[in-house]
Amino acid sequence: MERWIELNNKVLSGKTVDTRYDLDALQSYFQEKVNPNTVFFHNLGEKVRYMVEHGFWDGSVFERYTPEQVQAVFDRAYSYKFRFKAFMGAYKFYSEYATMTPDRQRWLERYEDRMAMTALARSETPEQALELVHHLVNQTFTPATPTLMNSGKANTGRLVSCFLLQDCTDNLDSITKTLAFVAELSKGGGGIGVEVSNLRARGESLRGIQNVTKGVMGVAKMLDNMLRYADQAGQRPGAGAIYLSVMHPDFLDTLSAKKIASDEDARLKTLSVGATIPDIFMQKVRDDEDIYQFYPHSLFQETGREFTSIDWSREYETLADNPNIRKKRVSARKILEEIAVTQGESGYPYLLFEGNANRENPIPNVGKILMSNLCSEILQPTIPSYFHAYGQESKDRVGLDVSCNLASLVIQQTMDSRDIGRVVGSAIRMLDNVARSTSISEVPAVKRANDEMRSIGLGAMGLHSFLAKNGLTYGSEEALEFCDVFFAAVHYHARKASMEIARDTGFVFKGFEGSRYQSGEHFAHYLDRDYAPKTLKLRPCLKACRFPPAKTGKPWSPIFSSTA
Repeated sequence: MERWIELNNKVLSGKTVDTRYDLDALQSYFQEKVNPNTVFFHNLGEKVRYMVEHGFWDGSVFERYTPEQVQAVFDRAYSYKFRFKAFMGAYKFYSEYATMTPDRQRWLERYEDRMAMTALARSETPEQALELVHHLVNQTFTPATPTLMNSGKANTGRLVSCFLLQDCTDNLDSITKTLAFVAELSKGGGGIGVEVSNLRARGESLRGIQNVTKGVMGVAKMLDNMLRYADQAGQRPGAGAIYLSVMHPDFLDTLSAKKIASDEDARLKTLSVGATIPDIFMQKVRDDEDIYQFYPHSLFQETGREFTSIDWSREYETLADNPNIRKKRVSARKILEEIAVTQGESGYPYLLFEGNANRENPIPNVGKILMSNLCSEILQPTIPSYFHAYGQESKDRVGLDVSCNLASLVIQQTMDSRDIGRVVGSAIRMLDNVARSTSISEVPAVKRANDEMRSIGLGAMGLHSFLAKNGLTYGSEEALEFCDVFFAAVHYHARKASMEIARDTGFVFKGFEGSRYQSGEHFAHYLDRDYAPKTLKLRPCLKACRFPPAKTGKPWSPIFSSTA
């Protein structure tokens, strides 16, 4: 075993955590592994020529800049004297992100090289590249894995992180198309969520023959195997999730596939599971009543409507009273208990409360929120696609899936920057570049979503460490107020940057007309309160952000920037 692995194992080998071993492991890793096995170049020009000629870097990136501008970006990256602070961070970067020789024995990039190439590839001007490399090296925010891993590289995966597919409608052509789409997206490094509630339950009829369908688990197993097979040439394991309504008769069987003690043949090893929960279900739980689960094909035969089109809270009683619809009666509390037990064992299922999600949906004119992704942070409307057999492609209807480009603010470094507006603005512009640089024509509904919506997601990480560093108890009044203030400020600056991009480029996403953004309804609750910090203990944490004073009379106070 390598020495750095042995040292890292000692960090947790005793009764306490000994971080000295982590630093020793980090030093050993660089001295014995990384430094001796990193290819040396005399200067940047030599490196660029080699990397482009041998197909490691995309030569078109350098066509937008002069050699002096490229040099300036690399010089700025190296000027910060970046050093990894933990062994696992360095090991993760050099194992998965840094470009290596084809035999994976030597490195061709250091950390600064990868950040510089990402900045050059994801910027429109030299000034933007210099600004972006500043944030990337100082880690005020970090792009999602595919963006950071693949930007500026030739012959590699895509830039986009997450996709949501609602292609899995109830016919074999749709199912096989969805499997192909999942493989296509997974091989490029994306994580995929698939809505499967429209699929026939186990034991429904097929071509008039009763009790023959395999149900959701048959498709789930194929998706599970596909994700393990298509893994970006071994560089990033495939990852995906299915979302299934608790109103579907196969829900408990699918949930059991994530239990530790489930049968090996039935267990979903890679595929994650999410539960979609309507308001009516939670009401039945509170009232300790049974609830009906509805068989999708029977429902379609009676009503002509697909499972996901049903508003369960409004239509449940009418459908429950219809004797022509096949259904199964179960205890709502029993289902919730099974969810809790399985979450305790495996962490699954993810939960999406669709009533809450759609009440907050700012674009209900586009569609209904039916699912999320394998990290459960994306809530966007989808429209199902309909695919037909070979030779009947003209009948296909391309719906609207989700192509979402992600990045995360690092809260401590963002606060230390003293200018949240600058950080957020740079992150939003980088994400917009990812959207404009992406066109996945192999998956038509994803391409349509990206072309029409340009959806992006800017999250945050490191909340617990920020609170601990500033002596704030997790869940305390001060911590909750910090979250309110911080994320209101992020929201403001993200919307401001997005508005500026729309103004400068003329692009407005399809669906803005008639949305709650256009009417202003989405922003109403931000205007009803003053977001300046009121808790005395919290104010020192935010002092560096140059808050506008409270009670200014301004409708929006949390503008954390040096220009506020």
